[in-house]
Order: sequence, then C-alpha cells, then structure tokens
Amino acid sequence: MKIKADFIKQGKPVLAGRLYKICSNKTVEFLEADTNDKVSIHFYLNGSQYGIYGNEYKPPFVEDRGGKKADLLVFVIDEEQGRSVSWVLDVKKTVGGEDVIYHLVEQLAESIKHKNAIALYLDCAEKQHVGYMTREVQTDRIQHTIVKKKNEIEKAKQEIQYMPTLIRTKVEMWLLKEEAKLKVLTDFQNNRMLAGGKYIPLEYYPMARQGDTFCCELHVSCR
Repeated sequence: MKIKADFIKQGKPVLAGRLYKICSNKTVEFLEADTNDKVSIHFYLNGSQYGIYGNEYKPPFVEDRGGKKADLLVFVIDEEQGRSVSWVLDVKKTVGGEDVIYHLVEQLAESIKHKNAIALYLDCAEKQHVGYMTREVQTDRIQHTIVKKKNEIEKAKQEIQYMPTLIRTKVEMWLLKEEAKLKVLTDFQNNRMLAGGKYIPLEYYPMARQGDTFCCELHVSCR
C-alpha cells in the first residue's frame, strides 16, 4: 500500500481527519454530529483488495483555517488489477436552500482535490462517485430560487443602461456574482457540478428513518 493509514481497532473511536485502511469485509459507521444521522459503509473486498476510509479528511499539507471537506472519503483498491473506485460524499439534513447548495458544492469540490491527491499516488484506473446523502431534496424550493434569480438578473440587465456610471459598475459586479450562483443552482438541479474545469455527475443517496434517527446504507466494492 502506497498510502499511510491507521487501522480501525475494536473499542477505539474512528477519528475525523484521519485515513484508515480496511483489509477485510467490514462495516464502518459514520454519525453526523449535528443531526445524529447515520451512514453505514459496507466494504466488500476480494483477494488482495483493500479499502481506505476517512471522515472530514483533508491532507495534512492543507491549511486548517477555512479548509472545506466533505463528510466521507472512501476508496476500494485492487492494485493487482490496477483499478480503484472512490466515493466523495457529504451528509445534509435537507438540501434546498441556496446557501446549503453553494456550501455543499464547495465542500465536494475541495474534497475531490483531497481525493485526487491520494489517487495520484495509487496510480490506478479510477471510477469516481461524488454526491450527497440527505433526508429530503426540496426540488420545488430549488426551482423557485432559480426562477426568482433569473427574473432578478433579467430585470437588472434591462435597467442597467439607464443607471449612473458608479451605480452601473456596482450592478455589473452584482450581476457577475448572481449569474455564477445561478449556474451552480441550475447545474445542481441537473445533477452535476463543475470542478477542476469539468462537469462531474452528482449522485443522491436518500436517508430513511429508522426509529429515532435517519440512516443510509452505502455498499462499496471494486467492481
């Protein structure tokens, strides 16, 4: 194995910000601190395959302050076959508010960079999964925000030619920011995001109620 990682030990907590090596079929539990939503990651390994697990992981060379990171980073690796499968996922209570979507996309984009730093050293053909887990996707709310933002942008474009120069400059800056936000929202609505200059498909994993909590089962293998 080319990547330094710890081993999960019975009775010891799995710490955030670290990488763990999984050497046999195992289930790792992740608990979202704010909501107590639970994700069970089931590793299925064959032969010499192994897994890597990290929650809220970022490489140690990345600045702590302001560094964004997704909740889950997972690999299943088959070095003999020269291939791997990765997952970069974040857990949100609900997804619909525009600020939640902007933050989610930023977290995923940063964690893709963290994941790519590992993949570079693995030097394997990689299949990538990027997405989020949530109790509810508020599709109507997202659509309403997109329509509202489009109308505001169109209205500003119609009025800008009549504005004094100083105000027009400020409005032009506002337009640039709002059009960038609109693109993030419309991309998200179409189940994709832009990262590293290319579009990446976004996967949605629904969380289901189990007793007093919400849970999601993630089955990972190198297939």
